[in-house]
Amino acid sequence: MTLKIGTIGCSRVAEKYFFPHINSSENADIEFVGSRSIKKAEEWAKKYGSNKFGDYADVINSNVDVVYISLPIALHEEWAIKAANAGKHVLCEKSSSISYQSAKKMLQACKNNNVRILEGLAFRFHPQHKQIQNLINEELGNIQNFYGIFGFPPPPENDIRWKKELGGGVLNDVTCYPICASRIIFQSEPVSVLAHLEFDKKFQVDKLADVFLKYKDEKTAFISSGFNNYYQSKYDVWGSNAKISTKRTYAVPQNYKTSIYLHKDDKIFETVIPPADQFGLMFDTFCSVVTNKTQNPYDFEKDLLDQAKLMESIRISNEEKRLVSLSDLKD
Repeated sequence: MTLKIGTIGCSRVAEKYFFPHINSSENADIEFVGSRSIKKAEEWAKKYGSNKFGDYADVINSNVDVVYISLPIALHEEWAIKAANAGKHVLCEKSSSISYQSAKKMLQACKNNNVRILEGLAFRFHPQHKQIQNLINEELGNIQNFYGIFGFPPPPENDIRWKKELGGGVLNDVTCYPICASRIIFQSEPVSVLAHLEFDKKFQVDKLADVFLKYKDEKTAFISSGFNNYYQSKYDVWGSNAKISTKRTYAVPQNYKTSIYLHKDDKIFETVIPPADQFGLMFDTFCSVVTNKTQNPYDFEKDLLDQAKLMESIRISNEEKRLVSLSDLKD
């Protein structure tokens, strides 16, 4: 079965990663392109092989099977719910929502309409993470600590990441990646969180984030991220017998070879990972799941909700300047 895809939003991410993959995918075709600018929707539709275009509502009202949402985060809830209510599966760019309550509303709409939803944290589909898990199982012993770093120089002043009303800020855009990575590595959810967000005085959005996560069995994660940094995109996992370091973890270009470094017995062993299209792997996996060709590699909906709950706990910790237990948040 070839799925018909409708897109809501003509973002840089959509242009760079989504549309090029769909054009070469055996699982799906671009059926409908939606933008707030009809002219832009028409241009993109012609460019990527579709003759159907319009505004966001036109996509929802069309006969597409899946809606890909690549809008500012503050708009995700509205359009994910509308897509679900129209019987469409939803692939939603990260972060899924601006709050835990918002995420719960999105999931309830999908459940009510028997459709699937996936948060687009594409990095987790890169094959390097399977190799990392193998090394953890074989070499590291008892893993206790995760150190995640993701940051880059400031975006342009007109970038939506600086716009508070659209869900901008480093937490929603950047910190979400190492937060998710720590959950994958420990294969569990944190017990508590302590966080500090530094806000930009001009734009009034968070530009730096430092987060401490406490997991069960005395495991911990330390995460730093920012819009004001030399580019870094990596994490370390520290075990009782060895340590793993990554080279390029979260935003990995599809033509980029990356490496994993095992530090053990005063030696460093490098494993080179061939180039991979992590966005394409994510999309193809989602298509295979919604067409029942394959089983879930993980529970998409539970993962989205767990991530949103953790993100909300970070916001509360920063606002109230205290350690927050995730059990304090009501489901």
